Amino acid sequence: MNPVVLIFCYILMLIGLVGCILPLLPGTPLVFLGIFIYAWKTHFTIISWNLILIFLIITVISVLLDFIAGGIGSKKMKASKFGVIGAFFGAIAGFFFAPFGIIIGPPLGAFICELFSGKNALEASKASAGAILGILGGTLCKIVLSLIMIGLFTSQVF
Repeated sequence: MNPVVLIFCYILMLIGLVGCILPLLPGTPLVFLGIFIYAWKTHFTIISWNLILIFLIITVISVLLDFIAGGIGSKKMKASKFGVIGAFFGAIAGFFFAPFGIIIGPPLGAFICELFSGKNALEASKASAGAILGILGGTLCKIVLSLIMIGLFTSQVF
């Protein structure tokens, strides 16, 4: 196996790991891409199709986590269903205004929807803070999932 390909794949995975923190980069999908390229270049002999499927499932879970983490955090801070839905739609809307929209969207969506549901600004602020905590928790989960993927990849390669 060409070591240049392996180095390239690890660079992609490292960029993906950074992308778990920076909303401008697609974190876990880049980690998956690095793994997939290596598997493809080695004709899936070292990284099997079964392992690729496991990595793909982890990647999909991580991407979904981006959209639901704010809502989960809002719910933990006693947001109404409107606040949770607002955080979810805020995440979707924020996606179109990346990179900062991804961070601002869920708390703003939770806050606005809580106000519309009849809650006062203090209660709406708690839902918004929950969305922020959810985003931070989701980021931590994405980092852990990416590290698991990189660790499994490394254990197969070496």
